[in-house]
Amino acid sequence: MQGQNEVESLYREYSGDVYRYLLYMCRNPHVAEDLCQSTFLKVISGIRGFRGSCPVKTWIFTIARHEYFHWLRANPATEELREDWKEMAHGGADVAEQYEKREQAARVFSYINALEEPHRSLMTLRLVNELSFREIGTVLQRTENWTRVTFMRDKCRLIRYLEEAENGRPGKEC
Repeated sequence: MQGQNEVESLYREYSGDVYRYLLYMCRNPHVAEDLCQSTFLKVISGIRGFRGSCPVKTWIFTIARHEYFHWLRANPATEELREDWKEMAHGGADVAEQYEKREQAARVFSYINALEEPHRSLMTLRLVNELSFREIGTVLQRTENWTRVTFMRDKCRLIRYLEEAENGRPGKEC
């Protein structure tokens, strides 16, 4: 993977997913755009050293994650997650459909936003970016089994949280 056309192809294929991941993590479209560009600059400078030990998508998301944490160290989080992140990330959405799902989405975002790392990244990479457990394990430097088990546990806790919020009583055990 050394040609300019290949790098352009990688950018076209993965920049949207990387942008959405970074937007979800940093909650600011301008910062997410800057981080996405920074990620692909690192991809360009590091493509010759890419050994192919993991899928290229996983490698790119690992770079994006490192870029986010580098930015986070310099800019501690102060802004709450906006409910309209998905609309921003996807360039618009059906307003009526978004309105119906807003309350449920706010609960999900509230839950995920309260998680500590690496659980927050795990949920984001799986639910928003739809990476495989193997890819997530590589990005988070964990085993595939750890990502599967931890995701299922976090998902179960999320379901209980949503049931509690909806019914006002404890949700069922998974």
